[in-house]
Amino acid sequence: MSSAVNTDQIRPFSTGPEFQPEGNYVDNPFQYARRLTREVMVGSVGVGGNNPIRVQSMTVAPTLDTEATVKEAMELFDAGCEIVRITAQGPKEARNLENIRKELTQQGYNGPLVADIHFSPRAALTAVEYVEKVRINPGNFADTKMFAVREYTEEEYEKELERIHESFKPLVLRARQLGRSMRIGVNHGSLSDRIMNRYGDTPRGMVESAIEFIKIAELYDFKDIIVSMKASNPQVMIQAYRMLVERFRLESMDYPLHLGVTEAGDGKDGRMKSACGIGALLEDGLGDTIRVSLTEDAVKEIPVARALADLYNRFRDGQAAQFISTWNSSINVLNQNGMAVEVAGLRCPALGSPYQTVRRKTEKSHGMTDFGGTHPVRAGIFLSSGQSLPENLEGLDFVVLDEERPGPGQDLPLTVYRTLDWKSVPDWSPNKSSPEKAHPLLCAPVKEILNGPLSPSFQTLPWILKMECSDSAADLAQSLRRICELSPAWIALQCADPVSSTLATRLAAEVMEAQYRAPLILFSAPGDRASLAHSSGEENAGAELQSHAALYRTSIHSGGLLLNGLGDGILIDAGDPRDSRDMALDLLQTTRIRLYRTEYISCPSCGRTLFDLQETTARIKSKTGHLKGVKIAVMGCVVNGPGEMADADFGYVGSAPGKINLYRGKEVVRKNIPTAEADQALIDLIREHNMWQDP
Repeated sequence: MSSAVNTDQIRPFSTGPEFQPEGNYVDNPFQYARRLTREVMVGSVGVGGNNPIRVQSMTVAPTLDTEATVKEAMELFDAGCEIVRITAQGPKEARNLENIRKELTQQGYNGPLVADIHFSPRAALTAVEYVEKVRINPGNFADTKMFAVREYTEEEYEKELERIHESFKPLVLRARQLGRSMRIGVNHGSLSDRIMNRYGDTPRGMVESAIEFIKIAELYDFKDIIVSMKASNPQVMIQAYRMLVERFRLESMDYPLHLGVTEAGDGKDGRMKSACGIGALLEDGLGDTIRVSLTEDAVKEIPVARALADLYNRFRDGQAAQFISTWNSSINVLNQNGMAVEVAGLRCPALGSPYQTVRRKTEKSHGMTDFGGTHPVRAGIFLSSGQSLPENLEGLDFVVLDEERPGPGQDLPLTVYRTLDWKSVPDWSPNKSSPEKAHPLLCAPVKEILNGPLSPSFQTLPWILKMECSDSAADLAQSLRRICELSPAWIALQCADPVSSTLATRLAAEVMEAQYRAPLILFSAPGDRASLAHSSGEENAGAELQSHAALYRTSIHSGGLLLNGLGDGILIDAGDPRDSRDMALDLLQTTRIRLYRTEYISCPSCGRTLFDLQETTARIKSKTGHLKGVKIAVMGCVVNGPGEMADADFGYVGSAPGKINLYRGKEVVRKNIPTAEADQALIDLIREHNMWQDP
């Protein structure tokens, strides 16, 4: 390293080795405001600043196959993808990016390309000549070995910093000279040995890994940087991004964020996991570009990403923007009036810590189903008029019947509630018997509670509060205070779009903190989403929102809140009772609150993939899908590191064409198994560890 550079300038713990994030990662956790960042140009596409949330994806064809890669890139651009990423395993693949760029330009496609780099600084230096952006992984950019267990002395750590500086500096200088941008893309599963040694495979380690490389780039006044903190576990991913934003504040950095849950999987699982992680951060105003990583054809990622982005891009103008402005103003009035909200430092007692899941403390509910306290999160479904109970009730704890719907007419192995208009039952007595053996559940619009009389007979009953667009934060706070005087069994909020269930529930928890900590049930219903898609690819995005409205609302709001420690139960209305049950249990699985089936971690295909991921994942699922609670990773290669499978019990990983490595956790236990024998070898490995069950 040049003697002019002091390694103290790039040490990842420049704020002190005891740095613990305690600050405010958003200005106010009860209102929506997009985080202000610098604008970074990726070719002609602006990311961050005042730009909308951008959508991107990745080709899966071998990079040396120019025709196939160009065809996939064109399909992605046509589908509404704004930035296309292409893998560059080595200098040879990186050089072919020139041909790919030329062919796309000749076909009239000028959208920006990104070179995806792992392990090869030489490939990065070649690729930067031909593409608008280079993505590097700090965990393996200058490291060829992975997961070596060793201790680093201070002197050894300094030498490591010098080494990565020497490897990274040429790319930084050339990118600045050519006007290219760069993504510093951290993966939870591929942190360097020095980071693992000092911080472990933790969100903190992910943040420090990025800061190391950012500080090197800043030494040469290069700031055209976008940063990502990807993990297969939405909880780790959310915590890492929040911690990064807090660290940015301390370092006076304003870089845009690329959001994504890596190895999300396919189908409903992949969409739910992505929406939980990405949506929770978008709710906080964090995120400037997103990629949804599905184990499906890459073009199918675009409507999903577009749907998520458009839910928040709409806040830039129109009626939704007007609502957000009104809501934010009322939050500010509440703060000025002395509401017990300690926004500074985000030390709100009801919210716990944004950097770890600490469940909110509540009172235990009175009788009926036990909610709150030390009881587990309960799962329930909502049945409207004309709907029947699903045949399979396993996993459900309660059901809510609409007021106009007939009762079940039978004893059920769960608690049954019937919704009642609060004004129609002023003389309710808990001693009255219900012919349907259903407990009363009072429903009321927020504004009706503000001035109407509340009967003492409502003591300890549960409530659903309905919040409309015209209701302010002050209205919600006042109605909650009145209901809390009755020590309610639990409270659920039913929020009309575009009211954010996330922000309203956070506010509810904080308002009740000083009065009565009633259990909170997270109520999710479909809502009308079809009119929200308005950008390129709007037709497909609109269809995606319409067909999966309940899934997105449930994942973003209920999933995000559960990952933040809020929620003593979930109540799902997906339109169909069977879908509602499945969605409730899927959400508990995705948030790792309750594992009721096999959990799969499977990556999206890319040019590095060594087998057909979609076919292989489907085949593995067909043979192992009955293993309750077992976690299996299906990975096309090991580029992101075995650490990406840290959550998994077993890993099925491509090692060479036609060859598979099997892992137990992070440890490879069998190498280079022929593909034809690998499925049975996986089953045998599961048997060896006494986790196999015959179907």
